[in-house]
Amino acid sequence: MTILPVSKQEWFSLLLFPFKAYAVIFPILCCFYSLEPFDVRVAQTWVMHGLELGYFCCIPIFTLAALIQITAHRREAAIVSLVFALAIMVSILFLLPLLALARG
Repeated sequence: MTILPVSKQEWFSLLLFPFKAYAVIFPILCCFYSLEPFDVRVAQTWVMHGLELGYFCCIPIFTLAALIQITAHRREAAIVSLVFALAIMVSILFLLPLLALARG
């Protein structure tokens, strides 16, 4: 039983895992954040803006990963990376109004 990846392709997938997890966890975090009372949201505004900036940075990372995967002839993995980039773009459209409600 091996814990660490063996091939280069598995290592590349392991490098993308934190970004994929962040792409899934951040929208859930934003939804819980919008439910908190206004006074608490004001104190956490700068933290959420920093997390949102990281969310924006995931788009070029997934796009670059898809380009690398296409050149490595891994079409299925490239499609998954592009789907993550598209999902982040669409979710940003829905999350920005939630985050705009918090005034700092």
